[in-house]
Amino acid sequence: MEVICELMRLKPERVKDYVDLHDHTWPELVEAIRGCGFLEEHIYLQDNLVMVVMKCEDFQDSVRRLASTPVYKRWTTLVRSMLIEDKIVDLSPIWDLSKL
Repeated sequence: MEVICELMRLKPERVKDYVDLHDHTWPELVEAIRGCGFLEEHIYLQDNLVMVVMKCEDFQDSVRRLASTPVYKRWTTLVRSMLIEDKIVDLSPIWDLSKL
């Protein structure tokens, strides 16, 4: 199982829009995420900093499959318009309790 973390910084004036969008997540997006192999996804918010934690068996394959879906392309266009400088940072793991 792979666990992937991403950080995003939202435009401060778009934080409410981002939360509202996720409060009303499109059912077809949820279906696509699950259908492409994502087992879990958690989103945390502190001020305008977003951390996304995803779990799947093969992250690269799941992302490739999801990125090709029309619903994800529409969703991503909306989310990216809310980001500062359109940046997403992947975090590299340095410690894992389960491996000790």
